[in-house]
Parts: sequence; structure tokens; C-alpha cells
Amino acid sequence: MQSFPFIKMVVAMNKDAISIIQQQADTDDKKQKILIVDDSKFNRDILKEILGETYNYLEAENGNQAIQIVEENPEIDLMLLDINMPQMNGFGVLEWMNRFQWIDETPVIMISSEESVDTMRKAYEMGITDYITRPFDSVIVKKRVQNTLALYANQKRLVNVVVDQVYEKEENNNIMIGILSNVLGFRNSESSEHILHIKTATEMMLRKLVKVTDAYPLTEADIALITTASSLHDIGKVGIPEEILNKPGRLTDEEFKIMKTHSEIGASLIRDMRFPKDKPLVHTAWEICRWHHERWDGKGYPDGLKGEEIPISAQVVSIVDVYDALTSERCYKKAFDHDTAIRMILDGQCGQFNPVLLKCLEELSLQFSRMFTNKPDDNKQYYEAQRLSDEILREKSLPRKNYSQRVIKLMQEKIEFFKTNSGKTSIEYNVISGQLSIMNEKQQIICQKNDPKYDISNVFEVNREDIRQVSNLLDQTSIQNKEVSLHVMAKVENKRQMCALKLHTLWSPLKKDGYIGIVGYFESI
Repeated sequence: MQSFPFIKMVVAMNKDAISIIQQQADTDDKKQKILIVDDSKFNRDILKEILGETYNYLEAENGNQAIQIVEENPEIDLMLLDINMPQMNGFGVLEWMNRFQWIDETPVIMISSEESVDTMRKAYEMGITDYITRPFDSVIVKKRVQNTLALYANQKRLVNVVVDQVYEKEENNNIMIGILSNVLGFRNSESSEHILHIKTATEMMLRKLVKVTDAYPLTEADIALITTASSLHDIGKVGIPEEILNKPGRLTDEEFKIMKTHSEIGASLIRDMRFPKDKPLVHTAWEICRWHHERWDGKGYPDGLKGEEIPISAQVVSIVDVYDALTSERCYKKAFDHDTAIRMILDGQCGQFNPVLLKCLEELSLQFSRMFTNKPDDNKQYYEAQRLSDEILREKSLPRKNYSQRVIKLMQEKIEFFKTNSGKTSIEYNVISGQLSIMNEKQQIICQKNDPKYDISNVFEVNREDIRQVSNLLDQTSIQNKEVSLHVMAKVENKRQMCALKLHTLWSPLKKDGYIGIVGYFESI
């Protein structure tokens, strides 16, 4: 290998000198970054002289250069922007920044000799944070830059806090639902996936409901509460004898009578839990458990409630419960196709439902078809991304829709990766939760662990050296260089063989450290 003079020089330096250089580099990396856009080098130099060595600087002499620099450096903390420049003036830059929502994240201080009120008004209307006129007052320039940077730094910290809280809440909810799914699934193979379907469908129906009518003024908190509580709707099945629960055929009248008691058993379980009874989640879960088999015409069970006597929470869970039961294969029946299931519900073959909910179901028909059939589809991931981003953006103090778009973009990145590499054994790892999922080419889960101590090398018989190689390659990834590919020996279909492994790292500006997970695939070669 060729030996470069620079390398020799570095090697020859003493350790103290190297340490000093590293410390300086770390310090420079932590400095806030300011982009100065002005066609006059003299003006740019004056600004740098005023602001001093506190910041890192990028420079552009026209609007076109500024746009290119912003595209390549999304981490810019502040732009100082002149108005009158060749090729593209300051207003042209602002138009671009508004078009791509950069203005939401990168504050702009306009610096110009123009003192026209109309010019200033136009600049503020286009989203600038402040306006400074020439000739410069060094104290004013310095203070306004400091104030603007401090404001946006606090805003970014707020975003990180909120995002962390949302992710934590999501993970806590998912853990609770996962535990419940496993408990019920252990006794009844149909229940595990059913619970997850109900949770997703309930939220979709509730959001559609508030759009089509004002009759049910549900808040975001109400929707979140009902969605979480819906996961407990069948908890009463833990009290049903297994020979009835898993009977491969039609139930007798006596057996069906026993099966129907699961709604009362569930309500009793919720009532007897050692939680404060006045908690909204407890009350809502109790309503759903007891009344999710009631019907609009009063012909449901256990209490024969009808119409608006049935809480809207139980009404929504009731209709999505029927849909999922129809479209799912059970030990006693084959699954109906989506169109047949929808027609049966709308025609009243499964009992009567609130006409408004029937309208919601009909309008959501296409989304349900894509999300709850075995057809691979991207709408589920998109819906989850949109839901999460909406929750983040409910914080009124946050920047506007750009953050929502970032979340959606991240999910679309995952979707595109899996679409490109469909038909292969897929891998997905979430850094936040520690959840690892491995699915076969039919999208059936063959491995799912959220234990950080879980040793994948033992399960797939990957040797330690290959694991270290993968780890080293992942350490070298970045937002600019996201993918690694290599060959490893692994056990596939009970046979140890050479496999092609491809991993794609996921990076999100919403997280403080950026890195949030991995998607990938492997296949035998």
C-alpha cells in the first residue's frame, strides 16, 4: 500500500499534539453554523469580523450558491441574507426556502441598505426572522444574531423533547399491546393479530368519524384513549374454556352462550383491577369490554342496549371487530374477501350498526382493503407515519409541517427499500425500542425480539467474526452513506449456507443523534 507523507507526519506527532488537534476539531464541530449570503466579499468579511470566532461560517456570493449550500448543509443554524445580488436576489432565495419549507427550520436575518417599509414588509411576509440595515452597528448585529440563534436552539430542543416523549409513549403502548396480544394469542391463535388490527382500525374510524359529523366531538385525547382501550376489548376470553375458544367448528347453542360471556368477564376483570375507577382509560376500557357486541337495533348482548345508549367507543370497536372477524381465517371458518365482508356489514347481515359508522366504513373501504388483507401495500406504513407526525405537530409551539414531512419521508424510505428488495427475508431494527423483527419472503414473522441482550448469532449461527464485521461497517455509515453489503454464513431453512446481507441505516433529523434504526434483507446465494 502506498505510504503518504501526511500519514507519516501524523504518525510522527506526539500524543499530546494529536489530542489538542482532536479537541479543537470537536470544538469546531459544536460551533453553530452561519451562512452569509452577499455578493460583496468586503461585506461578508465585516460580518465575520463583527461576529468573531464563536461560529463556523459558510459563504455564498449569490442566491444560486446559497440554495446549493442549504441543500448540501441542512444543519445550517442561521442565514444572513442580502437582497440585491446577481443571478438570484434575496427574495428569490426566500421563495425557494418557502417552497421546500426550509424557512421553518433555518432562521433568516435580512441584511440590506434598503430601508423601504414595503421591502421590509415583503421580507417579513416571506418568513424572515429579523431585518438589519446598513451601515452596520456591530453591537446590534451581534446581539440580534445571538438572540435568533438562542431562540431557534430552544425550539429545536423542544422538538427533540416532544419527539422523544411521543416515541416513548408509542413504545409503552406497543409494549402493553404486545403483552396482551401474546397472552391472548397463547390461548387463542386468532387473538394476537386481531388485537393489533382492532387498534389500527379503531383509530382510523374515529378520525374519519370526526370528519364526517359533528355529533361526536372527540378530541385528540379522546381518540388516543379509545384507541388504546380498544386493545382490551377481548380480554374476557381468558375466562373462556379452551375447548370452546379453539373449537374447530360451529359452537352449540350452549357453547355459544358461554362464549358470549367473555364481554361480561372482560368488564369484570377491568372493574376488579387495582386501578382508580375514575380514570378515563379504565372507564373506557370497561365500556368497550362490556358493550362491543351490542347492536344499534338492540339485538346485541349482554345488555340489549340500542342506538345512542351504546357509547361511541363501543360502537366503533364493534363494527371494526366484525370486519376483522369476517376477513380473518379462523379455526371454524375460511376468511371472506374484503368486498364480501363490506357488503355483508352494509346489508345488515351481521347486525345493525350506526348509519354514520357505516358511512365511515364505506369511505375507508379501500384503505381497509389494503391494510388488512394479505396484499403487500405501503398505505399502512404511510398511515402510521402520518399518525405519528400529526401527534408531534399537535404541539403548537413546534415549527410547522416540515417535521411532519420528515417523518413521512423516513417511512417512505423504508417502504422503497422493501419494495426494491421484495421477495427476500427482511430485517427491521428499531434503535429506540430495541425491537428486532425478521420476516420471511411471505412477510411472516420468523423472529421477533426486543431484548437488547438477544444474540442473533446463535439463532442464525452467524460466526462472531462476521458479526464484528457487520458492526464495524455499520459504525462507518452516515446520513450520506447509509448502506452496507457483505456475504455471511448463516442458517437458512435449517441449513447453514452463504448469504448476501444488505443493511440500510435510517437517519432522522427529528432525533438528537439522528440514527434511529436499520432495515435490510438477506438471501442465500
